[in-house]
Amino acid sequence: MAEYKAVAYTMQALVKYHGLRDWKLRLPYHDSISVNTTSMKTEASITDSRKGGVFIEGKPNDSANSRLQAVVARLDPARKATDFRIDSKNLPSGKAKGIGYSSSAGAALTLLTHRLLVGKKPDLPQLSRTARLFAASASRSLVGGFSRLYAGKDDEGTYAERFADSRDLDLRMVIVPLPSRVRTEDAHREVLTSPFFDARVQSAQKRCDAMQKAILGNDLDEVGRLAERDTLELHSLTMTGDSGLIIMTEDSIRIIRRVRELRSEGVRAYYSMQTGPSVFVNTSEGDQGKVLRAVEKLGYRAYPSGVGGEATIL
Repeated sequence: MAEYKAVAYTMQALVKYHGLRDWKLRLPYHDSISVNTTSMKTEASITDSRKGGVFIEGKPNDSANSRLQAVVARLDPARKATDFRIDSKNLPSGKAKGIGYSSSAGAALTLLTHRLLVGKKPDLPQLSRTARLFAASASRSLVGGFSRLYAGKDDEGTYAERFADSRDLDLRMVIVPLPSRVRTEDAHREVLTSPFFDARVQSAQKRCDAMQKAILGNDLDEVGRLAERDTLELHSLTMTGDSGLIIMTEDSIRIIRRVRELRSEGVRAYYSMQTGPSVFVNTSEGDQGKVLRAVEKLGYRAYPSGVGGEATIL
């Protein structure tokens, strides 16, 4: 009998991908850049003494099993995701959307199945190609720190690589989880109908270069400005698709307005959102406490975070 445990951290996409040009291989249209958190994570365990596939907080999850099957087939074509049991939980638990739990879950589950089926210590950029089959964002969560997912033309050319960590930029975050019923998969399909999608692909690709330069240059303010612009651009795409999908909520807008007020008061604070209403506030070590108190004063639960590391077998 073999049993292993792993932990992987959620990530904030600083330059976000939207839409997939190959759903089976989960290949995005352009590069993306993210930073792992330290305050939100997925913990999971795997054992081959029992079967059944993925259980999230004790309940079987068909969606996770379906996604994991592609990962297992890549690692060992003779095996199935239901040949063993994986127990997974997100911490802190909740129904927030746009936090990145699909990325941390995909990273943790990929690392566990690799350990069970392959055994040897993985090369993380190489394994990120496999994690991508679960979720493209999982490939970035797997390698940790500040990472870039390269959108190649095929499976081999689409992988994630860490290019910086907190020693390059000591980014601090305040994360505000907010609930939503919108499925990320639906949003990815919706943006393809926006008349501005092609322009988004070009601008996001250029923004990745600017974002990576700002991170390596320890330029927090430029990172914050670029993430804000990327957020507005991303959500404008969903709103201009055929369904006019609006993912932001009144709470999202309220927090964004408060962040802008804080900045006008001299606080280094910049908002960022993924494919969901939850808000990340990017800030400095010196201002993180001010941002946290301001958000909590509005009545929201918030979590302070630093730059998180790679997925790890415990």
